Amino acid sequence: MNFDFREARVNRMRCRKSTAYAGQTCCPVALLIGEVPVCRSELGLNVVCCDKRVMTVSIRPHHLLCMLTYLGKGYTPAFVENYSTIVQRLNEGEPIELVEGPDTLCQPMLDEPGCHCRNESVRNRDRTAAADIALVLGRPLEEGNSVVLDRQTLSFLRDAFANGSIRKACQGCEWQSMCSAIARNEFRGCHLTPP
Repeated sequence: MNFDFREARVNRMRCRKSTAYAGQTCCPVALLIGEVPVCRSELGLNVVCCDKRVMTVSIRPHHLLCMLTYLGKGYTPAFVENYSTIVQRLNEGEPIELVEGPDTLCQPMLDEPGCHCRNESVRNRDRTAAADIALVLGRPLEEGNSVVLDRQTLSFLRDAFANGSIRKACQGCEWQSMCSAIARNEFRGCHLTPP
């Protein structure tokens, strides 16, 4: 079988299935076929793995900005608990799959009265964030693309956030002043710290 693939480090990927391999390192090196992370065993390569697909977190583009300054604060206790769980998964090296509309972070809010996750203004925020981040990363950010937030990428994005080059989507956000203060404080105490 011939595949057009490139290797991408996905360090400390943890198996989320309840198998004999649960909790063990799964796919320390995954392959990207297009933009989809795939376990090496799926390609017939000699690697023990519990799952064919590397787990991914579904994130909308403007939440890539929000994650840069996450200190454990949010709209509701359920939102914060969910957010912290997602950040931990990203800290373990799990890739992000970009989505349009409500994502994994939005889930606890979707049934709340006045939930803004489906509003056109939030979709505009996503489009603006995707365009700005794509310029900084030098590649398009479209629905279905994967992003791995390793330390180097996170540092690059935080530098761009601090200098304002990816902050257009933040205009009018209720968290903007807090996030600006966090950036001025060099992101001290932020929860996102991938391998």
